[in-house]
Order: sequence, then C-alpha cells, then structure tokens
Amino acid sequence: MAKNIWKKQPIYVGVVSTKKGLSLIAAQQPAADLIELRFDTLYAANTDALDLALKVLPKRKNPVLLTLRTKSEGGSVSWKSTERLRLFEKLIPYVDAVDFELANLPLMKSALTLARQLDKKVILSAHSTTHKITYKSGLQWLDEFRHVRAEIYKISSLARTQSDLHILAKLLINHAKLRLAVMATGPMSVISRQALPLLGSRLVYGYLDVPSAKKQPSIQEIRNLMAQ
Repeated sequence: MAKNIWKKQPIYVGVVSTKKGLSLIAAQQPAADLIELRFDTLYAANTDALDLALKVLPKRKNPVLLTLRTKSEGGSVSWKSTERLRLFEKLIPYVDAVDFELANLPLMKSALTLARQLDKKVILSAHSTTHKITYKSGLQWLDEFRHVRAEIYKISSLARTQSDLHILAKLLINHAKLRLAVMATGPMSVISRQALPLLGSRLVYGYLDVPSAKKQPSIQEIRNLMAQ
C-alpha cells in the first residue's frame, strides 16, 4: 500500500459509495492515490453496510479516507449523533484518514480524538451544496479552520459561473500556506478539477464506481484531462 501520498500535489481521490464498488478497495487502483469510502451513501442503501465495510477494509490496497457526510453538508443520511459516533468508532481503526465537517465538529470531538490517538490523517471540510459562497464567507471558514489541526482543509461550493469559480481560486491564491483543497460542484465541477489543482488545491476527487456528487467526473476522466 502506498505510504507517502500526503506529500503529493495534488492527491487524486477515487470515491466509492456502493456495495458493488466496495470490491475496488481490495484491489489496487492505479488512478487513485487515496480511496474515499462514502459510508453515508453506502449506509443509506444497505442495512449491512457496517459488516460489508469491515470485511473489505482490512484488505485495502490503497489508503482509505472515511467519510460519513451529513445531509446538511451534502450527504445521504440524517444521522443521530450517537449512531454516527458509534460508526466512526467502529471504522476509524481500519482506515488511514477521516473527513470531519467543520459545522459538525463539536458533536464529533470523541471521534476526532480517536482518529488522532490512532495516528489517522484528518481532513476538515466545509460545504455549500445549494448556493455559491462569497469570498467573505470563505474567509470565515478559513478563520475557523485555523483553530483545528488537520492535514488538509477542504472547501466545496456550488459554482455555476466563472465568477463563482474565481472566488474559490482567490481563496487558494491568497492563502497558499493553509494546505487547502478547494473544489466546485455543479456546472463548474469538471473545470474546477482541472484548474484549481494548478493553483495549489491539494485534493482532486472523482468517482470509482458511481458519481457521489452532481456532475462529478470519474477519477480516470480527471487523470486523462490533467494529462492533456
């Protein structure tokens, strides 16, 4: 399994979110440096999601990022905090990194502590799934990020126009030392995955099985675009 992916620029993240896609975790994926397990989507569709994940994660060939996204942040499940914490505690020992949402962090402190105790990488994320962010609201997120130690700080925002994309690019350019990963959803999704890594965005997401976000391209499509 690859070891030093966190020094790469950018890190290519292949997303798995289905029962069928779980098998991809147990096989080497050349297009992905890191595999994101969107456990919220898997859990929403499969009552045995935890058992399925615990069977395949010990066999992982790529480093795995665990994500249990909440609905308010673009996820598939309206979690009860106790249930979400229980699942984090079960799954964190078997992954290499964990995504925590900035907005929900106060409820997930014990899971964050566990991740750090087990030396897992932490990605701290903030999402605007239904509207574009302003530069001012982006700066507010950055100020909050600075209070929490993480390997990478991630911002994802709806972007319909080039002007929306320029806001994300400005955040990257003006705060280059903050280890930011910035990306767009919506109409500017694909172009953001080409342009923003050139400005320093640390992560590039694409699906391995099926899209987990609107207009999300596959990780192989992204690789092909970046090679042009």
